[in-house]
Amino acid sequence: MPRFRLLIAAVLAAAVAVPATAAAAVPRAKTPAPLVLASSIAARYWGAVPCHGKVKIIAQQPLPAQLQRDSDAWVTFDSSLGANDLAAPAGSYTRCTVALGRFRWPTAASMRQDWDMLCMTMTHEFGHLLGHPHSAIRNNIMSPAFPGYTSEPELCRTLRPSHSPR
Repeated sequence: MPRFRLLIAAVLAAAVAVPATAAAAVPRAKTPAPLVLASSIAARYWGAVPCHGKVKIIAQQPLPAQLQRDSDAWVTFDSSLGANDLAAPAGSYTRCTVALGRFRWPTAASMRQDWDMLCMTMTHEFGHLLGHPHSAIRNNIMSPAFPGYTSEPELCRTLRPSHSPR
């Protein structure tokens, strides 16, 4: 149990930031609680904190041109083999970021409303930062798309943020 508490503390201490909207005067806003909870669940699911505990989580991001239009989130990192190369040992990953598209979860309220998908997505993206590629196995958390909620980790269902539906 002390190891689990250390793991959660490391995730919560990770560099998480949500950029302010363009209209806001401050450069950074406080991280919405659903992102903190989802990242701690993802670390608990995998039994590891990626990137030596230094994961930056940013929301409200424009979709990069090279991604499919239905992408909700993506990761970026540097590695011993170059940028975003999952063939590199995960222990070599640095400058790790989980980016959430601006259209799916624009607010903390939308993150709570769509909690199940947010939690599955964060778990999936942490998997990439731990070196896991996409899986061809349907209903696997590392599938490139979630056709439903059958791959949702039990922790996502049991550790919901307050004011989440279901």
